[in-house]
Amino acid sequence: MRERSLKRPMWLTAILAVLVLATSCEINAADPDYHPTMVEADSVLKSDSEYIIVLGDLQCYTNISDYFSYYRDTMNWIWSQQQHGKNIKCVLQTGDITENNLRSQYDVFREFTAPTAEVLPYIACTGNHDYDWVDGSLIMDRNSTLFSEYLTFNVVDAKVEARFEPGRMENVIVRNIINGRRYDIIALEFGPRKEVVEWVKEHVQSHPERRYIVLTHEHLTSKGELVTNGVYSVSQFRNTTVTTPKQLWENLISENDNIVCLLCGHNGFSAHLTTPNKSGRDVEQILFNLQYQANGGDGWVQIWEFPKDKDYATVDVYNTITRQFHPDIHSFQFKYRY
Repeated sequence: MRERSLKRPMWLTAILAVLVLATSCEINAADPDYHPTMVEADSVLKSDSEYIIVLGDLQCYTNISDYFSYYRDTMNWIWSQQQHGKNIKCVLQTGDITENNLRSQYDVFREFTAPTAEVLPYIACTGNHDYDWVDGSLIMDRNSTLFSEYLTFNVVDAKVEARFEPGRMENVIVRNIINGRRYDIIALEFGPRKEVVEWVKEHVQSHPERRYIVLTHEHLTSKGELVTNGVYSVSQFRNTTVTTPKQLWENLISENDNIVCLLCGHNGFSAHLTTPNKSGRDVEQILFNLQYQANGGDGWVQIWEFPKDKDYATVDVYNTITRQFHPDIHSFQFKYRY
């Protein structure tokens, strides 16, 4: 989410505080006895393709009890399709798992996510809402996030190829195989530190035979343009270096031809930007964010299809509850074999 709060009059702050307290009794209502419910196999996932399922920002799903069921049903669908033998390689999530970096919100997330994450790699990145905020919107301490405590799942942990800091999950490179070839996932913290980007660059350049997908929180606007003005990581972080989306493109994505594409959230709903890198190859930058949709996300996911006999992946926006494609968002393709 782009903003939790900015400077506001004291009287408005007091009213909002009362409203938060009034609704807090609804927020911690995840079922402690939750188990996935098997749903029917979905023919949208074909036997001759492999898939990545993308979830956008989740903070409304994990913060508002009326929306819990929409995240639960989405995860039921993913879990069920894996149980039915569908070729889902991993689940990617674009950050802002929580609204306020609260344990109660992470508990909701963990409750509905864990069964799927025990059988499929579930890889996420931190968003700006996954840290403690000071004075309205400032992030004074990167280590304030509870992300690593709640995002450690055995299936992913066993596939971590490299991590920037021991025991932490904010900056990791995860082994991932699509149609017999390595397409590793690089998960980056919100507004990655410059030293993190240098660490990733060294790793990527050491493995030119591999392909990489970069996962980060803030990169594209809702219109599918590179974020260059009003960069949230710059305005929010203190006491740390920050890499802007433009710098990430110039210093990492564009420079390394084995980076296939980038995925982000934070703004809008679904958008994409195609930009040639320094080698002249088009690199797809893809946005997916749930928070502005009805019911916190309404069951929408992005489905990335990787056909075994084709060089291009197809991206669609699909509703896991109604089992329909989005009527107003057209599918697009990007080249993943080269």
